[in-house]
Amino acid sequence: MNTVLEDLRGIILRTLPTISKDTQQALMDKLLNSGLESTQDLKYVTQEDITDLLPAIQLRKLLEAFKKETEVVTLDLEILPSPIPAVSTPLVLPCSSPSSVPSVSNQGSSSSEDCGPSFQIKKTWPETFQIPWTTMPVDVRSAMADGKRPSPAARRQMVRVLADEMRKYELNPMRSQCVTVCQNIIRQYPQSFADLRDNGQVLGNGYTSLLIQLKNRIENLNRTTSFRQHRSSGDGLKRGPTDTYGCTRFQPDLPPEETDETVEQKRQRLDEIYHRVGVNGVERVEVKQLMETTFCIQRRQINALPAPAITDLRGQWPYLFTQKGLYAHFELLTDINILRALELSMEECGRIIAEFFSNKPSNADVRAVLSLRSDLELFFFVIQLLMAHFSETQEGLILFANASSTAADVERTLALPATPRLLLLGEKPGICIQQWMISFEGQIICAGIQPSFLSGFAAVFAIFYTFNVEYQAEAACTLEFIQRRFIGINPEKGTKGGRVVSKRTGKVPQKKKTVNTRVASLLKKLMDFE
Repeated sequence: MNTVLEDLRGIILRTLPTISKDTQQALMDKLLNSGLESTQDLKYVTQEDITDLLPAIQLRKLLEAFKKETEVVTLDLEILPSPIPAVSTPLVLPCSSPSSVPSVSNQGSSSSEDCGPSFQIKKTWPETFQIPWTTMPVDVRSAMADGKRPSPAARRQMVRVLADEMRKYELNPMRSQCVTVCQNIIRQYPQSFADLRDNGQVLGNGYTSLLIQLKNRIENLNRTTSFRQHRSSGDGLKRGPTDTYGCTRFQPDLPPEETDETVEQKRQRLDEIYHRVGVNGVERVEVKQLMETTFCIQRRQINALPAPAITDLRGQWPYLFTQKGLYAHFELLTDINILRALELSMEECGRIIAEFFSNKPSNADVRAVLSLRSDLELFFFVIQLLMAHFSETQEGLILFANASSTAADVERTLALPATPRLLLLGEKPGICIQQWMISFEGQIICAGIQPSFLSGFAAVFAIFYTFNVEYQAEAACTLEFIQRRFIGINPEKGTKGGRVVSKRTGKVPQKKKTVNTRVASLLKKLMDFE
């Protein structure tokens, strides 16, 4: 029964990571009292059984997870004797056709009645691999029992035991095989081993840091032997399209009551307001409503191929290129209030990150930033620490200009890059910011109304999602860290970061990783520190 409880708890937490402990316990009690004896019984759970415990969406998610957990894929195959004795593998034919192409019969079809026996698909060794929990360190087993995280030292010892056991099956397991094993561990004990944020939300796919540790251990073991194996292609997950990454409404349809003609009329109305009252019109309720209604054609124009020039988009949508317009578009696109998300994250973990680097400065650049701590705005201080840790230059994301500079002055005196930059205007940049601007495609496209670094960073971050832009290599690690840790955009696949030169090999990798390994490593260290 203890095994059933642990499996059930793992399924619930994996599907609903933010569920409260009280609701989790109530669910488990309800299911056990209903007669649940094994995870195979989950297929009999219906919506009525637990409808009083969960909201509708969470209820559907959990029932779908129960269904997947108990699904078994079978093939109905007819095995015919081989006409050629020399061939050892029998010829497999479909039940309903004399063709030599194998097929899967539909459940309940008439052809299945005439078939031979059904055969379950044989599972690979990673799918049947038994985690050697009994040989794990005592600290690891105690943490698992208490639903806590083991110490870094105990976790490293666990990875050593795990790698040794896996190499009994295959000396150099592929990444896909390691992924299967890691998923099994996270499924059973998410609270102890999954990559989690402070609020309990699963970070990315949940197993990235464990996978990195496991693969590194296996590679180290193989490095000390004469064993060498070349794989023609990696087993990393294919990335999703960069432009749709993290978006929930990348290309929405027209509102039901609107047509192309009526939406265009609303765009023209926005244009009239702008020419009459200027940029201050963005504060009007009418402008806010019109921008929301025309969001669908804003996305249609932004997503067009080839991508339109920013100058052309500014001419069509002047209110989009304001601080408030960028925030609002990002929220419609991702369902995240970016300014509020950054403010809350700074309250939760800004000082913890600063304390982490104060205790464990990772390089000389970090130590140099630490010496300026008392003078900098906290969020600017954290960004500088992150960029120093990742060995990224500040100019890769942030530029400085004189407090009295106009947009024309900046464009004339600075060599503005094509990728987005946040420009800070002030006598002592980062200490006393009087204004900020954003440059993109070599021109100033937005000027802020709040003289704070955080508000400017929120706007420049929104640019990457609003206009389908990859993070520039000069700041890719810092931006991905902010995306995952502060803003909470954690897709399991893909990355917004462009390909950068590997510090280990000196080459550009052929495939993008799901989570930048340096970002994942820092996230894990911070989790252990907290």
